[in-house]
Order: sequence, then C-alpha cells, then structure tokens
Amino acid sequence: MAKYHIKKPGIISGTGDVYFTGSNKWSDNYDDRKIYTKKANATNQSANPSGKNGGFKNITIVTE
Repeated sequence: MAKYHIKKPGIISGTGDVYFTGSNKWSDNYDDRKIYTKKANATNQSANPSGKNGGFKNITIVTE
C-alpha cells in the first residue's frame, strides 16, 4: 500500500525541503514527516479554499 507525505521548499534559499509534521508545524528533518496512508487525507490537509492556509503554498504530495 502506498504512503504519502507533504513537502515544500524551505523559505531560506539553499536549505532544501521541509516536511509537514502535523499540528501546523514543519521540519527539515525527513524522519519527522507525517505519513498518510491515503492520498486524499494529505490532499485534504493541504486544502486552501479560503486562501488563509498560506503554510501549504507550493507544497508537493509525495508518494513513498
């Protein structure tokens, strides 16, 4: 069964990617990433219908 996580480019140039860890927090440590068993759950987490969820701007949902 596929697993998924959410990543985005780090804010500071040259820092690489950061990974969503849950509770509106991000980490540059890959091992801290929150893992989803359904792609729909990762997609719903990153939804931005009101435009106020800027923390998920430029994200990528990655299949592991």
